[in-house]
Amino acid sequence: MENKSTRRISRRFSVTQRYARLTEIFKPEDVLHHLEPAPDADIIQKLLAHLALEYGIGNLREAVQEVSQNMEKESPHARPGLAVLHGRLEKVTEPLVSIATFRDGIEFAGRQTCVVFVILTPIDTPGIHKQILHSVTRACDNAEAVRKVADLTSPLAVWQHFELGGHRLPDHLQARHIMAPPKVVLNSDDSLARAIDLFLEHRALELPVLSSDRELIGVVTTRRLVKVCLPDYLMWVEDMTPFLNFEPIADVIRNESSTWLREIMVQNFAHVVETSPAILALKEIGRRDTDNCYVLRGRELIGIIHLHEFLGTVLR
Repeated sequence: MENKSTRRISRRFSVTQRYARLTEIFKPEDVLHHLEPAPDADIIQKLLAHLALEYGIGNLREAVQEVSQNMEKESPHARPGLAVLHGRLEKVTEPLVSIATFRDGIEFAGRQTCVVFVILTPIDTPGIHKQILHSVTRACDNAEAVRKVADLTSPLAVWQHFELGGHRLPDHLQARHIMAPPKVVLNSDDSLARAIDLFLEHRALELPVLSSDRELIGVVTTRRLVKVCLPDYLMWVEDMTPFLNFEPIADVIRNESSTWLREIMVQNFAHVVETSPAILALKEIGRRDTDNCYVLRGRELIGIIHLHEFLGTVLR
């Protein structure tokens, strides 16, 4: 005899289905409506216990640990008032979602929050949680929209809110779905001195160089800086005795304020357009043997995909 869990799971979508709707992943009964304020750990426990009871997710304690560890690695706050948690579990065969709403809001993971999503995905579907996250954040794209969800009067009303919005998952991850906004940039008229200061201040290994209209025209890397400090001919010198006091670097220091980035920046950098499949960004990173891929809209820099964060997305 088919049980409740089997019946409900059989109605869920295949992760390969094109343009799957967000509301095909969760049901009204997956909404824990207007919960009372509680510690973070208790909220995570309630959301996962619901999924464990309804669908079976394996060891509940391990699921709590997985989600909690991911929350520690990366802030769950996707929008003001909205937290989205994620875990990838061996016993989960297709995406599962549970939602908690709080009438008056609570402090969750250090910020005021009124809606918390938990997304569980299979271990063999890299990136699917980012596709779901994209759909959720489009549906809750600002604090007012999140507040509207929290104020809805029933679990059914919450489900209907997303259903009427017709929110769909992207067919595949695009570069814009996983990029981060550029935090530190250099201008084309900056000097080497400015670049060195930013490398040290932000512990960066690579910085983009922008024109006056924010077009990406090159990058400056610490590897390139090493080559500036140690010219090519020194690579072939076996006896470094004349340079034990870093004499070549002293020359660079003397001239750093009059050395312009256009003279030393690299123009052969990894880049993709914002709508490119995200896997092309990984290909570019591998092909260029670098750690960053720049995301462009036309020639304008709009984001950066950092390799370690990308690996966290697809491997963890």
